[in-house]
Amino acid sequence: MLRVLSIRLTGKGVADAVVEFREKANILAGDSDTGKSYLVHLLDYVFGADKLSKRIDEAEPYSQLFVEFGNTEGESITLERHLSGGNLMLHSGKFSNREEGKSENIAPKRSGTSKAKDVTEVLFKFAGIAEAQLRRDDLGNTNRLTIRTLLPLFLVDEVSMIDERSPVLGRGGYDITPRKRAFVYLLTGKDDEGIIASEKKEIVNAKLTGQLSLISDLLKPIEQRIQSRPSHAADEGIEKVDDAISSLSKSLSDHSSERKELEEQRRTVFASAQRAESQIVAIDELLKQYRLLDERYRTDLERLDFIAEGAHFFDGLQEVRCPLCDQLMSPDHVHKASEQSNAVYSAARAEAAKILAHRQDLGETIETVVHLRETRVGEQTDFQNETRRIDTRIGTILAPALQDGSSRLDRLVARRLQLEAMQNDDTQATNLRQLRERIETVSSGKAGAATQKWEALPSAALLKFCKEVEAVLKEWNWEGEGRVEFDEAVFDIKVDGQARQSHGKGVRAILYAAFVIALLRYCQENNRPHLGTVIIDSPLTSYKKQGKAVSDDERVNAGIEAAFWESRAA
Repeated sequence: MLRVLSIRLTGKGVADAVVEFREKANILAGDSDTGKSYLVHLLDYVFGADKLSKRIDEAEPYSQLFVEFGNTEGESITLERHLSGGNLMLHSGKFSNREEGKSENIAPKRSGTSKAKDVTEVLFKFAGIAEAQLRRDDLGNTNRLTIRTLLPLFLVDEVSMIDERSPVLGRGGYDITPRKRAFVYLLTGKDDEGIIASEKKEIVNAKLTGQLSLISDLLKPIEQRIQSRPSHAADEGIEKVDDAISSLSKSLSDHSSERKELEEQRRTVFASAQRAESQIVAIDELLKQYRLLDERYRTDLERLDFIAEGAHFFDGLQEVRCPLCDQLMSPDHVHKASEQSNAVYSAARAEAAKILAHRQDLGETIETVVHLRETRVGEQTDFQNETRRIDTRIGTILAPALQDGSSRLDRLVARRLQLEAMQNDDTQATNLRQLRERIETVSSGKAGAATQKWEALPSAALLKFCKEVEAVLKEWNWEGEGRVEFDEAVFDIKVDGQARQSHGKGVRAILYAAFVIALLRYCQENNRPHLGTVIIDSPLTSYKKQGKAVSDDERVNAGIEAAFWESRAA
């Protein structure tokens, strides 16, 4: 539910003109031509009217209109619109806080298939009303419910008050059906979304003619293909081809699986062969190093043998100069040299023994490595033979089988598609011929679309609404029994058997006011969609200029007038 908090006009060089409203009922009283009706036109303008329908001299200095709204959640929004026209600006919060909150440009109303945000979407959402679809004609086409459609039921100007037209229909126009459905929507809470619309007879006939032409165009090439088939074309069935495709596909799948397994084996064997080859290369390099070491051991032994042999023969030398110190070898000197040669001989022998042990170990190691190399060479040869065997199996058996099988499968699939196309042609030709017969039957008038029938007005909801109007009239001291009925022919109420249109202007006005106030109460009590506010211009007196006498046709009973003001004050 929403209510109007204030209406404000602003302009350059002039103080703001503001009218503020309190909770519950608000009454603006004053003489004629003092601007009361202008406020209603301002609200109509901010509710999406194309232009401001009324101008007054006092408003000429002003350019901008601001209307503040509040809802039952305690939230506030402000709508701004220039008095010369254009879109609206939506401000979150009150007028005084509009600079601090979020602002958004919105349209007065949508046009065509536009999805732009407009006044209806903003105010419906703010008031807690879900958007609805209403039937706009007897064919079942629907339109979106807008605030303009509901306008006569909550914003009533002084001319509409005394008009003989229904409060539901307003001043008429091309939207009578949507206005009727909007009233039903308020009574029941159910809209017309989901209705499947029918089409006009002219449109249906044009569509049937177009469909027949399209069917003929579609059928012609199909029949030509059927007639051009060879006589034996249908002998081979799709089931037989499917069996052959299934068998061949299984064979290809088996060959593919075997080839995949062989390729996996080949990768494993090839990796093992490479690993063996790498190990052979490493062994060859190691043997090369070992043989170099063995050669070094050999030369060391020869050198040590030479030294030992020299020391052995040193004692047999004649008295000559010492080859070591170049002194004459005296007995004393020879003795010392002999001792030194013995030490050299012993050291050479010990070193030779050590080298011989190392050389023996090295020989055993070389023998082991040579044996390991022979093993790896044998493995490499086996892996290479296995690789050649796998390559032979894949290249000479599996690959040709797969290639031949794939070619045969392609031919079978192509044949199956050809047979399936022929079968589809037969089916489509049969369906199109049957459809053509049905359309020709409908087009010739042998069968026709049933006239659309729509649900009657909800009697139970109408009865409760009429009881609500009776309660309002009772509060206002209506003269008479005050029994209210709803006349579906004119979509208006009858009171004590007399239609509202048959009363004078003053009574028509008070009954219009009772209608819209009772509708607001009904919606609130039964949790039905309603904006939650009603604005009425001159509910008790018809339009008259200041100083003009009120005729009997315009006058309202004094008791009703007093009770009306008393009920509004409560």
